Amino acid sequence: MRIGPRVATVVVNYRHYDDTVRCLTSLQASDTADQRVIVVDNTEREHHGPDLTDLLDPAVEVVSAGDNIGFAAGCNIGIRAALASSAEFVWLLNPDAVVSAQTLTRLLQTAEEHPDAGIVGSRILDGGHPARILFNGGVIKGHGSTYHADAGVFDPSVPDGTVRDVDYVTGACFLIRRETLRQIGLLSEDYFLYYEETDYCLRAQQAGWRTVLAPYSRVWHYKRSAGRYPPPYYVYYMCRNRMHFSKRFFTAPLSEIESELEAFVTCWLRQVATHAPQLRAGYEKLVELALADGRDGRLGRRDDLDALVSG
Repeated sequence: MRIGPRVATVVVNYRHYDDTVRCLTSLQASDTADQRVIVVDNTEREHHGPDLTDLLDPAVEVVSAGDNIGFAAGCNIGIRAALASSAEFVWLLNPDAVVSAQTLTRLLQTAEEHPDAGIVGSRILDGGHPARILFNGGVIKGHGSTYHADAGVFDPSVPDGTVRDVDYVTGACFLIRRETLRQIGLLSEDYFLYYEETDYCLRAQQAGWRTVLAPYSRVWHYKRSAGRYPPPYYVYYMCRNRMHFSKRFFTAPLSEIESELEAFVTCWLRQVATHAPQLRAGYEKLVELALADGRDGRLGRRDDLDALVSG
């Protein structure tokens, strides 16, 4: 017999407390009241910010990681807590996301109707432009190239359709079945940031679980990394981890993987050249470092990225 909430919702906070408060405020209006909410705070102890427990509802469980241990590691703290209880599902939700009252209800309905689906995701819309799609299912091509279906398209113009299989769903909204977690384990922490959810979806599929997108389920994402040009951490981790992901799941020669990565990076360097030309050389060094670390298998966190670009 299950004792306790059916769903454990895990949100990983890093410094941006206002985002997390907005996210959890939207959760309070959820049609699905049967959920336990766990916030893992990845903010460094020495960072001077408010105490999350003073900002959130007393029913929300706040766990301090004590340091910026990475998205996957933060999620795994919450997942372990969920698995120690009787939760049937773990819902990973980005702190800069906002949900509707029906978001979780429709995710659960999809999971119930498709018991072979280990992972269920939502259509993700742009919080700054609420009718614009950011993500409508993940597609993997070539030797690990990934892209978001319907990105930039006007939401009402794309029918919801029916439940459909996708290559991956984004970690902004990621419902995982307990049995899937028990079978294949936790998120891979070596990525530190980005690609851990794509990795997890492929691991689940290799174990026989489907990854599906739930029709009518919506999440609005207020992306912190959006801007005129990408921040250094985004370029580094996306580039390095894309190579790590490709090496892990595909058998192509390294030269072919790197060739695909060139197109992946070119648009970012063009944005930097247009909006911050003084940083172009630094970003080129950043890409070289990311590729070298990807080749050499250097993973985890790096703290020298901003200095490399500005120096």
